[in-house]
Amino acid sequence: MTGLLKRPRFVALDSSHLVNLARELRAPDAATRAAALSLMEALTTGNDILVLSFHHFQELLVYGDARVVAERVGVLEALPLVALVANRRGDGVAGSILELQMAEVLAAFPNPKATPRMVRDAVASGIFRLTSGTEAVRVFQRELPLLQPEFVRMAARSREIVAIAQSDFTGVGHRKISEFLNGKLRTPLDIQRHIARLGAALEAEILQHGDKNIPDKSAVSAAFMVDIAKRGRALEGSDNPGLQILAWCEVDRDEITPDTTIDEVSDWAAFRTKLRQMNGVLNLPWQELKRSVSERRIPSSIIDRALKRFRPRSAEWKGSDLIDTHLACLASYCDITFMDKRTHEGMQVARKKMKDLDSVLRRVEKAKNTRVLLERLALARS
Repeated sequence: MTGLLKRPRFVALDSSHLVNLARELRAPDAATRAAALSLMEALTTGNDILVLSFHHFQELLVYGDARVVAERVGVLEALPLVALVANRRGDGVAGSILELQMAEVLAAFPNPKATPRMVRDAVASGIFRLTSGTEAVRVFQRELPLLQPEFVRMAARSREIVAIAQSDFTGVGHRKISEFLNGKLRTPLDIQRHIARLGAALEAEILQHGDKNIPDKSAVSAAFMVDIAKRGRALEGSDNPGLQILAWCEVDRDEITPDTTIDEVSDWAAFRTKLRQMNGVLNLPWQELKRSVSERRIPSSIIDRALKRFRPRSAEWKGSDLIDTHLACLASYCDITFMDKRTHEGMQVARKKMKDLDSVLRRVEKAKNTRVLLERLALARS
């Protein structure tokens, strides 16, 4: 009997594909409508199950036209079965990238020898929760008046994060951190001048490349540099400013080798900041967790690192790149994941350069419209 049962195939679409689907279902062109209806039929009556995360809703529900939002929600409500990224709260809300990473951390922590693929396989069996499309959107519909302003705020914050993260305004990331560990602190006046130069460089890059929807690009760089200046003042009186900075980054001195670069320390600091945030929920012994769970053992962090390094840079640094990265992390757990063109291109390049990436990825595809998406799905079945 079991031989007659087919395992469902989990399919993740980019938010833009779902936006296009909602629009194409009402397109004036008959061929376009037919392709959209065929995809709905495949997701309704076939073996393919659509995977949804919190970030899908975050993008689908941020729109000024209530009619368009209703059309997008209607597409999801029409699906009898969808798979949600599970969350620890059990409240029915689709989980975010943070939920996914917490599951990976919990899988990696007890077994320091577990490879990224072993971590992925341990997480995969319980990362999705099946429910109806109606149930998936119910909580968002109920709280939509409160959620939409928060989604708008999150989108604005994503634009700021991407604008700062994409910039190389310091120009020292390639240098060895050991050069700075025994250095002396600059004089207060010299610090002030140096921060002013860095702030000008950051502002120039954000003005040129920052997301066009950032209302005040100069304010973004100014606020960031205020925080940098505050940290700089906190170093006054320190016997070893370099070691103090490492402590802020949650990096221990014995982790540093002669070849460790500033960029590497920055990457460790970013990951450990997220790890500290997750541990507020997980409550694991911090020092042991910090030492045993590195980003190189976490599938979603490997994908994040791959896209940071290899996704083609665009003239405009869009805030949506951050959510595209979050959605790309589903590629470790879905049978097939559709991405936007730039994300897919970066993933294909990274796959040739990073052995650990290929070990955690499943099938990834790109599709410019619903018709191509259908073709790729059919090809994957063959």
